[in-house]
Order: sequence, then C-alpha cells, then structure tokens
Amino acid sequence: MNSSIAKYTVKTILLILVLSFVVDKLVFYTFNHISDRVFTGQSIGKLNHYLQIKDEVDFVVYGSSRANHNVDPLEISESSFNMGKDGMKLAYSAALVKLLDNKKQQTVLLHIDPENAFAKDYDGSDIQSLTSKYNRSKVIKSEIDALGQNNILQNYYWSLGYNGKTLGIIKNYLKPNYNYKTYSGYDPIYVTENQRKIFKEILKKGKTEEVCQSDFVMNPVYAKYLNDLSVFCRDHNKTLILFTSPKYEDYCPDDNIQLSEEIKQMDLRYYDLTNYFNENNNLEFWKDKTHLSHKGAELFTKKISALIGSNN
Repeated sequence: MNSSIAKYTVKTILLILVLSFVVDKLVFYTFNHISDRVFTGQSIGKLNHYLQIKDEVDFVVYGSSRANHNVDPLEISESSFNMGKDGMKLAYSAALVKLLDNKKQQTVLLHIDPENAFAKDYDGSDIQSLTSKYNRSKVIKSEIDALGQNNILQNYYWSLGYNGKTLGIIKNYLKPNYNYKTYSGYDPIYVTENQRKIFKEILKKGKTEEVCQSDFVMNPVYAKYLNDLSVFCRDHNKTLILFTSPKYEDYCPDDNIQLSEEIKQMDLRYYDLTNYFNENNNLEFWKDKTHLSHKGAELFTKKISALIGSNN
C-alpha cells in the first residue's frame, strides 16, 4: 500500500512539474507577444524603444536619472536617444552599450558617479532591471550571470523575468502614455512652485552632514565595467565619453579628484561637471541638489554639446 502511494505521489509531482513548465512557457510567450508591442513607459517600453532604434542613431546617452533628466540628446545630434533611467547605475548601462551593432560609428555618452565608483557594496544589482530579456538576449543573460545576479529558477521558469513589470506592460499596451516615435528618451523636469519652495526650505537648513571616505579604492565591479567598455567601444567603432552631472553642492570633492585620476590612467575621456553651476547657482536651474530643472538641463546640454564638438 505504501509503495503504491509513493508511486502515485511521484507521478503526481512529475505531472505538476510538467504542467508548471508548460504554463510558464505559455505565460512567457504571451507576455513576449504583448510586451514587444509596448514602446512607452518605464516598465519595458523605453527599453523596447531603445532596442528598436539602437543601431540607427549616431549618439546615445546612458546612465541614471542624472543622465535621463539632464541631457537633451536632440540638441547634440538629430540622430540620438537618451537611454538614461532613474535608479540605474553602471551595470545596467554597460549591458545596454554592449548590445550596440559593431559596424556603425556611434558616440556613447555615459554618466558615472564618483560615490558609486568607490562604493564598497556596489554589486551590479541594478542589472536586474533587464531580467525580462534574460531568456531572449544572449548578451543580457551573459551579463546578468557574470554578476551572479541571476535567479536560478529563471533558467527553467522563464516568465519570472516579468515579475513586477506586468501591470506597467499591460497599462502601456492598452493605453500608451505618449507617441514614442517623437520621443527622444529625454525627460525634462518642470519644477512646480511648491517643489521650489520645498527646495528653498531644504537649503535654509544648511549643509547635510555627510561622511566622506578618507581612502578611495575603486569598486572591482565598477572598475571591470569601465575597462570592459573601453575595450568594447574601441573594438566596435564607438567613441566612449564619460561625464558626471552637476550637483548643487558637492560635500565630498576628494572622490571626484581620485576618480578623475584613475580614469586618466585608464586613458578614457571624462568630463567631471559636478561644479559646473557653482558660479551661477540660480535656483531656477534645480529641482533638488542632484537633479536639474528643464532650464538647468538646457544650459547643461549646451555645455556637453560644446565639449563633444570641440574634441571630435
């Protein structure tokens, strides 16, 4: 009797596993079908848009919100796109750069942050934002695996890559937020009067107490990606330019100095523009201490354009 029950249990478990794999693949291919038609929104739309035009444009901006909101690519090149995304760091951007075609001459403008470069705990986990493409792109899969940021179960249950993105995908599938064909990827910040009042109150409180490192050792993940990108861009007909966006106040200038020195040793082109607005720190140029308003972004973009144009 016990033997019969055991056999029945094993068969049931195997049947459940088979059914779960089948259901998973049905869900995966269903969401592929839906998501591939989504080109708006942060869940997957902007990424799909980028994948569609990445080998057509001449100039691409990468980085965090300090790239997304601060650089208008169309003011630099009519054939351009801003692939900056809020909350992202170097691993996310580097993986996207490595998807570029190896034949077309392109300029890659990549935002980097000194504090991230020397952060001891940076592990590249921001690359998990690309998990929806894990089982669809060899490059993305390889990058995620190399960092150990993969979910082992995703090798079997492919639909896991859509976790946390389904509502955004469906929403933008049914009702797109904008006409993506006229979208350059740049999201300017239009500051309201209330936001400006809040910022003024923050500034009245004075400088925030911040602990600055006394020793600077570049995070190994960060260093590896900078070196990888240097080699990739050299071998794939790309011009790599690194930059750091302005801050209203920089409490820890030493990491900027150290990063500039290390990047110089890597023989990479880098513009540290952290203090760009120091001589003209008009509040109208800022949303907060690390993000520019649309007015500040306009001026900053002109500076970037001049730097790139004068060195090409």
